[in-house]
Amino acid sequence: MTAAPDLSVVVVNWNGADYLRDCLASAVAPGREVIVVDNGSSDASEVEARSFGADVVWIANGANFGFSTAANRGLRAARGRLVLFLNPDARANEPAIEAAVSVLSSRPGVGLVGVAVRDPQGQVVPTVEPFFSLRALRRGRWTERVRAPEGREPVEIDWCHGVFLLGRREELLALGGFDERFFLYAEDMDLCERVHESGRSVVYLPWVSVEHEGNRAGRVLLQERRAAAIFASSLQFYDRRHGWLARMTLRVAAGASFGFRALRYRLQRSPLAERYTALARVALGAPPELFPERPAPREVRS
Repeated sequence: MTAAPDLSVVVVNWNGADYLRDCLASAVAPGREVIVVDNGSSDASEVEARSFGADVVWIANGANFGFSTAANRGLRAARGRLVLFLNPDARANEPAIEAAVSVLSSRPGVGLVGVAVRDPQGQVVPTVEPFFSLRALRRGRWTERVRAPEGREPVEIDWCHGVFLLGRREELLALGGFDERFFLYAEDMDLCERVHESGRSVVYLPWVSVEHEGNRAGRVLLQERRAAAIFASSLQFYDRRHGWLARMTLRVAAGASFGFRALRYRLQRSPLAERYTALARVALGAPPELFPERPAPREVRS
């Protein structure tokens, strides 16, 4: 057994062969552990990961158990003092990794670190949000709710999208890792809130960034159901933290808003009608089948 690395990188993958190699190449470095936890891919993902030899650990779940379960398996397998969760369609770089490690190592009151995200064209993508609430939901457009802070200092935030999230392994394990009741989406928001509840902050580093292609696996898996799935997971987050009256108020308000938009788009014969109909159904408690059924756990480690 080699000496434990300071940093372990955990990549959760599902049919990401087209982009996994670039992700792993951006993360592999001497003295660093890189772990791929695969959710039952049927493409050449394993071939791509194993092409890195001993630099990459391959853990095959054998089926799609969702992001949280797979990420937690990577967390438990990790040997590093710090653990970085990196999306398989993201490409990291040493300045971003080094800046995040430096902030986390020098600030004991910080529990999670995220960095700026850029699309393949180099444009910064807003990824910082307030916790899901009726007030946040009423900020009609996505651009009014999600932002990208600027500056040369860490910015304390509620939460950021989990494209790149760095934390201390022992603290993450003490929190129980990601909540495995979330199949996909909102598990990053939930983890950030539990970090806040533990007395630590979540910070965002605007001056360094990683490239991200934009949730390619989620788009392929869910297709037109993706917006409803994101909303359903956000409601799941909200429902566990608020009483009956707050839950009903949010659901009725959202259902009425989405239902009105669905009717308007249907009258316009717009394809958006189906999207808002699905969102209204989620709000009113009659969601369509959104996520795959999770089979009994199986795990194969290289």
